[in-house]
Amino acid sequence: MTDTSYPVQGQDFERGYKARNIRAVVGQYLTEKQYSILIPIEILVLYWVVSAVIVLLMGIKAGLPLPVGMQNSNAGGNIGAVFCFPYFLIVAGALCVNRQFNAAMSFGSTRRDFWLGTMLGFLCTSMSIGVFTILGLAVEQLSGHWWFGVHAFDVAVLGSGNYAVAFFTVFILSMTSLLAGATYGTVFRSFGSKSLTISLICTVLVLLGLLAIVIWQSTAIVGFFATWGVWTVGGILSLACVAMAVTGYFVNQHATV
Repeated sequence: MTDTSYPVQGQDFERGYKARNIRAVVGQYLTEKQYSILIPIEILVLYWVVSAVIVLLMGIKAGLPLPVGMQNSNAGGNIGAVFCFPYFLIVAGALCVNRQFNAAMSFGSTRRDFWLGTMLGFLCTSMSIGVFTILGLAVEQLSGHWWFGVHAFDVAVLGSGNYAVAFFTVFILSMTSLLAGATYGTVFRSFGSKSLTISLICTVLVLLGLLAIVIWQSTAIVGFFATWGVWTVGGILSLACVAMAVTGYFVNQHATV
């Protein structure tokens, strides 16, 4: 009678080995808590401080709390919540794949395991930013917008007080930013600055092409996204996130270094 247990045990060992490598990559990433967790949250805190200072300056003439009309205008026009942290995350993503790649390879990780582990680390960062955002939104609403009319998280771009939209938008924006940095960082690590420059130029050309299509078919496109309502920003970012994840994976797999 043939014993078939050895192939099964071998497969279990291989899966366990890969899982261990992925966990090691995640642990290595999260060791740098200053970059993976703390600084993005500190940037959001700074963004709130700037928003509060602006409201205080407006209140010198209009009075505090700000009139309802001015508060609504601020809530509709304040887009700082989605512009204050992506730049840092792009840099953090690029540094991550350059600083940790060699260490991951040295303890036996494959390129695939490294990319999957890095993405799981990015998920942790994005989750922490999303949770902090909805906590800020909750306090903002409970305090009557910080008692004098500050709209930092209760803004239109984050769903006008919709917790699910606020969390998802910030989460998917964080993932997209980190993956973009990781993808271009991998291009730089593997193919050099010339290839990075070419890839950035190609990206800009693609974005300009998409913008031209949007302008050309603006009525149809606006009508399509109008059905998404408050999920429009998050939906568009989701498409970008998937594109970055897939592109980054293949760049990492086929890189020479």
